[in-house]
Amino acid sequence: MRPFTLILPVYNEEEIMRANTEKLLDYLPSLNTDYEILIVSNGSTDSGDRIGAELDEKYAQVRFFSIPRKGVGRAFKKGISEAVYEHIVFMDADLSSDLVFIKESAQLLDQYVLILGAKIKGLQNRGFMRKMGSFVFFISVFMLMGLKYVDYAPGAKAYRKNFLMRYFKYIDDHTSFVLNLTFVASVKKEKIIEIPILCEDRRKSRFNLYQEAISKFGGLFTLKIKQMFGRL
Repeated sequence: MRPFTLILPVYNEEEIMRANTEKLLDYLPSLNTDYEILIVSNGSTDSGDRIGAELDEKYAQVRFFSIPRKGVGRAFKKGISEAVYEHIVFMDADLSSDLVFIKESAQLLDQYVLILGAKIKGLQNRGFMRKMGSFVFFISVFMLMGLKYVDYAPGAKAYRKNFLMRYFKYIDDHTSFVLNLTFVASVKKEKIIEIPILCEDRRKSRFNLYQEAISKFGGLFTLKIKQMFGRL
């Protein structure tokens, strides 16, 4: 397995930052390759920045960054710009997806530029409304864009850095960047694969679900308009 960068966006995650970072540090050495963990705080107002700085100082494999404005896409872009390695894995800070995804996706990046972890295709312990929201969005994407994939949430995704740099302009500041990158990769005939994942996520969402829906559907329709006018 090649070395990889693991990007974790954090927004007011002081309660879990330390424990989950150390959970990763316990697991990742078993993969027998070099790695780095980039923690990117975006607009946090809790004590997470202090904790992140402490983790950065304590562990050689951890680097911490803080950006002033909230936005998971902003955190992702900062992580990409700082990543040392070509293979990049993106996980939610709560580690709600099984860590096995890290190993599987990092290996698959030898063959693919984009790996989508799919909760719908695996086992998911999530609230009914979140499941329904994901399903409705998947159907909307299929009807409008013709994409066969089912999971466009930011977490549990992996990329080659050179792919991300080629299409960096399609990474928005919020949550639409997975859909954008998946669609562009499909149009450009890049190699994509979707794999099932185990997801255990019963805690309250860190996102405003109403605003997230507006962002996702806004991104979807913007993408469709660009396609119609040949701007992709």
